[in-house]
Amino acid sequence: MGSTYPPQGTTTRLTAADEDASAKAAGENVAKQAFHEWPNEAGFDGLTEHRGPIELKVKGNIPTWAAGSLYRTGPGQCKVEDTKSGTVHISHWFDGLAHTHRFDIVSEGPTVRVYYSSRRQSDKATADIKAAGTLRSISFGQKIDPCVGLLGKFMSVFHKRPDLYNVNVTVNVNSPIFKSPAKTAADVQGHRVTSIVLATDAAVMCEIDPKTMDPLNFPKHCKLHPDLKGPLGAAHGKLDPETGDYINYNLDLGKQPMYRIFRVSAATGKTDILATILFKAAYIHSFFLTQNYIVLCVPVAYYKWNGLKILLEGNLLDSFKCFDPSDTCRWFVVDRRHGRGVVAEFASPARFFFHSVNAFEEVSTGDILCDVIDYPNRYIIDGAYYDVLLNRNGKTAAFWTGQQTHQSFPQLSRYRLPKQAFTTSPQVKLLPSSPQIVMQIPSPHAGDMPTINPLYRCRRHRYAYMLVSRGLSTLFDAIAKMDVDRREVLRWEGPRGHTPGEAVFVPRPRTEDNGDEVREEEEEDDGVLLSIVLDGENRTSYLLCLDARTMTELGSADCEFAVAVGLHGRHVTVE
Repeated sequence: MGSTYPPQGTTTRLTAADEDASAKAAGENVAKQAFHEWPNEAGFDGLTEHRGPIELKVKGNIPTWAAGSLYRTGPGQCKVEDTKSGTVHISHWFDGLAHTHRFDIVSEGPTVRVYYSSRRQSDKATADIKAAGTLRSISFGQKIDPCVGLLGKFMSVFHKRPDLYNVNVTVNVNSPIFKSPAKTAADVQGHRVTSIVLATDAAVMCEIDPKTMDPLNFPKHCKLHPDLKGPLGAAHGKLDPETGDYINYNLDLGKQPMYRIFRVSAATGKTDILATILFKAAYIHSFFLTQNYIVLCVPVAYYKWNGLKILLEGNLLDSFKCFDPSDTCRWFVVDRRHGRGVVAEFASPARFFFHSVNAFEEVSTGDILCDVIDYPNRYIIDGAYYDVLLNRNGKTAAFWTGQQTHQSFPQLSRYRLPKQAFTTSPQVKLLPSSPQIVMQIPSPHAGDMPTINPLYRCRRHRYAYMLVSRGLSTLFDAIAKMDVDRREVLRWEGPRGHTPGEAVFVPRPRTEDNGDEVREEEEEDDGVLLSIVLDGENRTSYLLCLDARTMTELGSADCEFAVAVGLHGRHVTVE
């Protein structure tokens, strides 16, 4: 994968011996408010929809075998102008109006061309905001107009909030939820997909047209099974890598909150409920999947009034109970092969997390090992308010130099759930035991938005890729490759003001187009990483292609405009 491409950034190798020095340097960058020298406003405000396709200028060498489409979604517009009450500003990044992007990588012999298109999926929400002069639907963290007052908040409970469906977190490809013989696969730049589905932390999804990215419908969990009537679920549903089955949870709120773990069969389309868990209502963004089990970890992000406070507050964030460091995370292990429901429970010290990395079963013991990016508290959520991200009115300095948030950096943690604590009888009353903490790697060697080689889902993995912060930006400022076996890091660092997005791993095909023999043994880091990077200085973005083994740059495709700093994406390979 050699290339004469002149690199924009640099690659740094770090070991466990560098962890303390790296953490100290990041803390010093925060203390001196280095974010003032790292512009990223162009990735959050003033964004434009480009229905395209627009051909981008390719530099360097993007491998022909990486051909396909990279879909990436996330928040787009953060304000709506010309409404009934003037300009309506969206408070929290997670509530930004959904905007999906597609980079088509097209192989033409030895040449690669890249085309860009984008589409907003929140036309209905935008129209309602314009008409009402406010955001009326349940949100993640929208601040209530102080003029509304307590009476107005109570009155809003008795008026049904509109379903505006701002679905802007994850991209799911060929989900069995929409796979049926009647559906015709869409041809997108030479490859075929049956469905592209966006998801969020609500029990609703958005199916989009793979080619135009127009929203088609917004199915709820209850359409899959009548018992899935709760309003919340995980943005990161899982696909079984062997069967293609879709797995998620549905959370019903009220006097007795109820988590229903469900599976949609790829073979039949039938939805089965694998387990029902009665426990405190909490915000759970993702969970773990192994070959034989589902592991639902409930972080210390519990809701007041068993979740009913959400109706009064109108958003999730203001409905959380205060973070209690004496509380515990609760782990539920669900059998997904033999219908035995919950087979083990564990309790661990108070933490918060968004993203699981991967989980697998140890061959020698049967123990489950879960890798997760977790935080010592929940303050990081407040760091995603637009006022903090965009350094408005001194909010950034107040947040990042505060005593509590300064200790809120993430770490990569590995938990061991011992098989000896599992039961084979659903009638046995389970008492929580403690998982073993095998490993903890601190920031900035570890970060968030983790990805792995998708061929290693539910298998023992060695490498994880994530976005890290050296304290230079209000968000992320580098891409790290973590070797969890050796506790070593390879880190790509762009120039000042270059903010990377989630790094999506594309494995090298086992059979080359030039007729090379199929490799006998795949190598886990043999592939490329694709990341959308914002050049904040020039207010433009580019598709970055990194060698996933060496973390060196191979090539890029340049946009003449800024692409929204998004959340998650998926690469669809040419068939």
